[in-house]
Amino acid sequence: MAAGEGGDERRRQARDLSRVDIARLAPRFRRAAPRFGVPGSYLQIIGPTGTARHPTDQQVSLPVLASDRAIAKAGKGETIRDISLAGKPVRLLTAALPGGRAVQIALPLSDVDSQLHRLALILGGVGVAGLAAAGGLAAYLGRRTLTPVARLTAAAEQVAATRDLAHRIAEDRTDELGRLAISFNTMLEALQKSQSAQRQLVADASHELRTPLASLRTNVEVLHRVAELDPADRDAVLRSIVTQLEELASLVGDVVELARGEEPTPELADVRLDQLLTHAVERARRHWPALTFTARQAPVLVRGIAARLDRAISNLLDNAAKFSPPGAMVAVELGIEGTLTVTDHGPGIDEADLPNVFDRFFRSADARRLPGSGLGLAIVKQVADAHGATVRLANNPGGGARAELRMPVITLAGDRDEGEVLTLSTREIR
Repeated sequence: MAAGEGGDERRRQARDLSRVDIARLAPRFRRAAPRFGVPGSYLQIIGPTGTARHPTDQQVSLPVLASDRAIAKAGKGETIRDISLAGKPVRLLTAALPGGRAVQIALPLSDVDSQLHRLALILGGVGVAGLAAAGGLAAYLGRRTLTPVARLTAAAEQVAATRDLAHRIAEDRTDELGRLAISFNTMLEALQKSQSAQRQLVADASHELRTPLASLRTNVEVLHRVAELDPADRDAVLRSIVTQLEELASLVGDVVELARGEEPTPELADVRLDQLLTHAVERARRHWPALTFTARQAPVLVRGIAARLDRAISNLLDNAAKFSPPGAMVAVELGIEGTLTVTDHGPGIDEADLPNVFDRFFRSADARRLPGSGLGLAIVKQVADAHGATVRLANNPGGGARAELRMPVITLAGDRDEGEVLTLSTREIR
């Protein structure tokens, strides 16, 4: 090729290269277009047959593949691939140009690798810092969470070791652990009350047992001289022993009933209160034949423990009968709303004694001359409390006393007329 022809070729090549608008070749390289001309960047134009031309100051030719020639021949499309050029990694773009040509642009990946390395360092630092912060936060939250748990554990261990139910935990939190502390204190308070009630019951029962036991012992000692007694005295001593044994049995039964009330309440069942009342009145008639019992009752269904409700009703009837003179009437009424009233015609109750009638072993001055342990009404109160009921005792305006037990009703059975009157006993002592 002559010198003139070589110069023409270089000028035409330079003209072709100058017409390349790199920013319009491929959107992915638009941001990289201003960086062409920096060391390590390469440019090359290829024809449909694969002939390549590049700037005269560029010492390296870019590789041309069949796919690159196809793009140049078709005049459309582009490809991007990573290659190694002069021992350095570069990213090569091949994009179509008008007139059956294509341009190849190669950018070094050293800047990308540097940025990725820097980003890796930054992310690594952030990760380490995050792990350290998370560990510190976990330790802080763990201490805050475990401290009240440790207090609860220490309190439970102290109660187990000392049996001191008066110990309490500070309720200074509003979260779930605070609620746990409140529940723990509530449990301790309930246990403390139960323990106090049991101790008081044992102390009161021991005190009440002394008198009948002492009297019984005296009568038993008299039996050592049974041969010296006349038949009338011997019969009197034997009757006294039997009476005292009955009182002891009644007292023990009442104490057991009260102690049972401190146990967890068993599962409740449907109970026909009117049927319990019928049986209780029949028993009272047999036990107190000198009195007249009348009952007005409606069919009432409640939730409860039949045996304990029966005991409470019987105690109310016995209490009314005990203070009624021979030939008197005890009126019993059960309303459809679940209110049981027992009215006697005895002397009534001293106003000063009314606040204490449901206390354990309480006996008024008038009651001390009568048999009994002073636990009957206390059992009624305990049964009422266990069933969500209320009980009260007051003087009747017409004379005597009036006891009222109000039970929560769940269902009413309509198989009996509310106004029906049952006269269960009309016998009187003549």
